[in-house]
Amino acid sequence: MDDDDAQETSYLRELPVGYRFLPTDEELVTHYLINKVLNRPLPAQIIQDTEASRLYSKPPSSLVTFSCGERNWYFFIHEDFAGGSEGIRIVGGGIGFWKANGQEKPICNSDGTVFAFKFHFTYFSGKFPNAKKTHWKMDEYRLPTEFYTAHNFKGEEWVLGRLQRGMDYN
Repeated sequence: MDDDDAQETSYLRELPVGYRFLPTDEELVTHYLINKVLNRPLPAQIIQDTEASRLYSKPPSSLVTFSCGERNWYFFIHEDFAGGSEGIRIVGGGIGFWKANGQEKPICNSDGTVFAFKFHFTYFSGKFPNAKKTHWKMDEYRLPTEFYTAHNFKGEEWVLGRLQRGMDYN
C-alpha cells in the first residue's frame, strides 16, 4: 500500500456510517476539477486518476469495484486522446461503445457565467447496429478553453467523469 492508498483508507475510516459521496455538478467542478487542473490540494482523495485510453479499453463494469450498493464512481480522466468531445467512443476493440446523448451542456454559476461543460454518454454493449443499450451512463465535465488561457495554463488537461450504474434493463 503506497502513501496515497494509506491516506485514502485513513480518510474513509473517518467518515460516518452511511456517508455517500454525492457532489453536485458545481461542487465537482469548483472543488475537484479546477483544483486538479491547477495542481492544488483536493478536499478528499476520493477520485482516482485514469488515462482515457484505459477507461475506454474496458466495459464499465470492469472499471469499478462494487460495494455497499454504490452506483456512482468518479474519475479524473487524463486527456490522452484526440477529439475529446467526440460523439461515439469505441470500447475495447468493438465490444461496446459510449454514445453521446445530445450536445455538450454549459454549467453556469449563480451570475450566469459559463464555468464548465457537461457531456452525457450512454454505454451500448456489442457492435452497431445490433448493440444493446445498457444501464451504464457517464457524465464528463470539462473546463472551457478560456479557463486555460486566463491561467496561462501549460500543464496536463483533465476531465472529470462520473460513471453511473442505473437500474438493469430486461
